[in-house]
Amino acid sequence: MTNKMYALGLVAALGAVACSDSTEEVGDTYQGVIDASTLDAKFRPTSGVYRPATARAKGTSVPFYNLGQVATERKDDKGVLTNSGVPVDENGRPYLPASRVVSTSYDLTDGCITGKADFDFRTDSYPETVQWPLFAALPLTVTGNTTPPVLPLVKVTRWTGTGGQQCNAAKDVTSLTKGAFGGAAEEGDTVALRAIIDVSAQLNPLRQGSEFVAQGGWYRGLQLAYLDGGTVPVDETGNVKVMDGVLVSPPTGAPATETPVFLFAALPGEEAWSPVVRLRTFTATAAKPASSYTGLCIDVCTETELNITPITRYSGVLFAVGSTL
Repeated sequence: MTNKMYALGLVAALGAVACSDSTEEVGDTYQGVIDASTLDAKFRPTSGVYRPATARAKGTSVPFYNLGQVATERKDDKGVLTNSGVPVDENGRPYLPASRVVSTSYDLTDGCITGKADFDFRTDSYPETVQWPLFAALPLTVTGNTTPPVLPLVKVTRWTGTGGQQCNAAKDVTSLTKGAFGGAAEEGDTVALRAIIDVSAQLNPLRQGSEFVAQGGWYRGLQLAYLDGGTVPVDETGNVKVMDGVLVSPPTGAPATETPVFLFAALPGEEAWSPVVRLRTFTATAAKPASSYTGLCIDVCTETELNITPITRYSGVLFAVGSTL
């Protein structure tokens, strides 16, 4: 099955439930598709479409899916939290403790027994040649200024010992952890950006010829799609790795054609890349508009680079899914 066929299958799954003629179901009961209208606003499409944004790094355009921003937390003069966001250090720089990542995704790593070989998105609800990961929770809308913000990050637990099960028989974390499919969780876990999105929405490609597509997953027997931003390392202090970024805004009174520009410190695939962006803000000048910048630098800069050192205004962290595909 090609990536294009797979993507079409995700989109068409809503209409395939009632008329599926795939082989007899094995394992957890298929419950349909998640209700994407209950997802946090960061993960819902705009007018039914997920459109990539564009940043610049090292003179190169970097298309990425913008999964929203979490602002820095604020406290009143009595130290009472007025909004829940990411904490800041003594220098006012936001950081994200790995302990804030509370949702878990289970990867069944031993493969599976394949069923029907050819996936037909017109009649089949899901493929039977791969086992999708299982999610323990959905990123649902929350209310209240002091409620912890919803993140597109998950703890990834590897589950081994289920290679004798049919592909996508497991669709529910509860049945997995209660032993319905055998196996056990490995010690330790990692952190990854896996942003659950609307299965039925259109996902515009990152760039012409891009092969990056949404992946499939399960929540309590419900089919979902997610954007895979990759593993996010955790440093020795227990915080997730961040990448520096700047949002350059046009000056007041600038023409409407001048729009904000994202600048990132690294390109997808580079060691310095992270889908968690520690975002600073900077206002351009009429003499040097936002569109003139092509990347970031530290102290030693070219004419088109923005020196990040003196910029100390931080707005929070941005979540970005980019890809070399």
